Amino acid sequence: MPSPQGEAVLAHHRAPLISHHKDGSECPPSHKHTTSGKPLHPDCPGRHHFESVCTCGAWKLSGGVKTHVNDERKRHLATHRATELAEGPVMLRGLLRLDAS
Repeated sequence: MPSPQGEAVLAHHRAPLISHHKDGSECPPSHKHTTSGKPLHPDCPGRHHFESVCTCGAWKLSGGVKTHVNDERKRHLATHRATELAEGPVMLRGLLRLDAS
């Protein structure tokens, strides 16, 4: 995507991992839980599922096991990093214009 100066800028995608209650509402970070998953916050009914949506718009995953969703989230984000690393040198050559002409 071009910046205001017309230069190419690499997109840094994010896919936050969000906890949800059974009713679909977000379980905020202030709702602490034990290592076994039991809620410590008096108003928290407990986490039901986890969801991650990438800012690329092409990837979304929801599931009941936090480690599974988190592992898949990391795997997806790694595909973006691999693409960004491959595009980086091409973009730099265009910006630096190291040819002698």
